[in-house]
This record gives sequence, C-alpha cells and structure tokens, in this order.
Amino acid sequence: MKKENCYLEFGYFEDLNFEDLKFTFEKIKYSKNNSIETNDNYWLENFPKYSIEKFWFLDSDLKPNFKTADKTEFNWHFYSLIELLSINYGIEYIDLKKVDKNKGLLEYNPYEYPYGGIDGIVMFVKSFNSIPKIIDDGTSVYEINFETSEVFNITDLEDENKQNSSVEKFNAVKLLYKFANRFKQ
Repeated sequence: MKKENCYLEFGYFEDLNFEDLKFTFEKIKYSKNNSIETNDNYWLENFPKYSIEKFWFLDSDLKPNFKTADKTEFNWHFYSLIELLSINYGIEYIDLKKVDKNKGLLEYNPYEYPYGGIDGIVMFVKSFNSIPKIIDDGTSVYEINFETSEVFNITDLEDENKQNSSVEKFNAVKLLYKFANRFKQ
C-alpha cells in the first residue's frame, strides 16, 4: 500500500526513547502547525538531556547546565535546528507513531519545495537514540546510511540505478519535477 504522506521511518531500541521523541515531536508539531513561536527555555525544558547533549550552543545562547557537544563541521546548533523544525520548514507535521516493535514513523506533508531538506528531521530523530532508515521526502523513497554519527548518505530506492548521494549528487530540477508530479497522481 502506498503511503500518502511523506515520512521518515526509524528504528529505536528503548520505549523511553520513542516516548521522549513523541512528546517532543508533539511540542514541535503544535508550535509549527499553529505558527506559535516559543522562547529558548521552553525548548530546553521539553527535550531530554540525552538529546540536547548531541547539539552545540553559542556562547551567547541560553544553555543547559550540563556539557553539550562541541561544534564540528556536521553537527547541529540546537537553536538552529529548533528554528528549522518549528518555524522555517515548509511542511505540516501529521503524526509520529509506532508501526511495529521498535519501529516508528514520522509523517509530514510538505507544502512547498524545497521545504528545508531532510537533514534537520533526520538528525532530530537520531538525537533520541533512534536510527533513521527510510525517508520519503516527496520526490522519492530513500534509504539512509550513516557514515559517521553525524554524516549520512541516501540511496534512491525508486531509481533503477539506486543512485547514492555519496557517489553522485541529485539533480535539483529533476527532484522538483518528481515532487510536482507526485501531486498529479
């Protein structure tokens, strides 16, 4: 059965990680879908410590009272991720649910393309000790493969050649065309 919404399929090891992710997702969903901006302290209070520890902060940021990640070339600034997820993404969040034992699905609908890319949503889910595996971003269905804890590539599962982003970059014009055609079906 073809899924109607775009989605990110992920694995998780502990029910607590899923429950924390679901709780935080609902906060982001409410903020984004209702155009409600919140302050920095709100987000620090609504993310678990183990998730926040994976992000870096500017010296001028409101910071948690525990050690967080050092800035690297590929990890995310906490408030930049929050701004993307809760304000700037051109998507509507639909749901986050369990679909099988240790398997979850985050559903969303983009209302523009490009809507902000997949990196933010993938790293958000990964920060809850979950493993993003498959994403349908509105252009195709891709398998997500992590090269390191912060770097991943994607393989187009609908492409007969199984194009991989680490070998050849995707053509933006072709992606836009595929995205537009999705809504004609």
